[in-house]
Amino acid sequence: MQKSERLSEWVDLIERYAPREGVNRTLLPGVGLYRESNAHQPKPLLYEPYFIFVAQGKKQSVLDGKTYTYDAGHFLTTLAPMPVECQVIEASADKPLLAMAIELDRRRIMNILMKMDQVEPATSKPAGINPSGIFTAPLNDDLLDAAIRLMKSLACPAEAAIVGEAVIDEIHFRILKHEQGGALPHLLNQRGQIDQIARAVEHVHRNLEDVVSVEILADLVNMSSSAFHKKFKEVMHLSPLQYAKQVKLNRAQAHIQDGLSVSEAGYLVGYNSPAQFSREYKRHFGVAPSFERALPV
Repeated sequence: MQKSERLSEWVDLIERYAPREGVNRTLLPGVGLYRESNAHQPKPLLYEPYFIFVAQGKKQSVLDGKTYTYDAGHFLTTLAPMPVECQVIEASADKPLLAMAIELDRRRIMNILMKMDQVEPATSKPAGINPSGIFTAPLNDDLLDAAIRLMKSLACPAEAAIVGEAVIDEIHFRILKHEQGGALPHLLNQRGQIDQIARAVEHVHRNLEDVVSVEILADLVNMSSSAFHKKFKEVMHLSPLQYAKQVKLNRAQAHIQDGLSVSEAGYLVGYNSPAQFSREYKRHFGVAPSFERALPV
């Protein structure tokens, strides 16, 4: 079967299990399907660590001035929560954007890496390794076949629980072996600076009400402030302070959309000045936080 025919089969399967606009849950925890029938202009979003596979349509995300485009037959990987400007470029009612998202499970990856180390020699560190926490790549034949089988496993709960879970393991493995993802084992398996950045990111997310200090974060992960700042930007594409501000504002938006007042949302993410919060919110999202309160649920 030609790749175009397999892509069409995959599209049909996603359409079957993603009948609603937006995110559609599946029988498998950590696996969601996405349908979008309208293109839209860039908007700030916080991408959690996921593999996002596009079956139809076209999206792009912009981070620190760099554009990551992913359309039918391509995937995007984020290794940590990434604040991006996301845009749907190609989508319509007749031909909606269809995508499958799989949560990047670090423990699952570490277990797979351990098994790989037991049966094959460890590969040398790739030359010119890119420490970026985000990248796009084409789906090779093995990944596409696994994606189709994952959709087929949703036919019944038992098959999803047994076959589907096995296929998710396979997809993690295929990405670790992918020519673009070949650096992942070295990024994820080391106990050095990448892990230190991950710990700093987790600290920011757990303590959104606190003022962010580069010195405190660097001390937390036992790095000098200058080395931490440089490595953080290599991985996250933003400085620690820029990253923390965007995460805080994205979380505040979610609080407001969930029904909290503007002042409550700002306070929960560390803004003691409502005026400063409103200014920075409008600069980030293009609208005042009070506008979010006026939107229909």
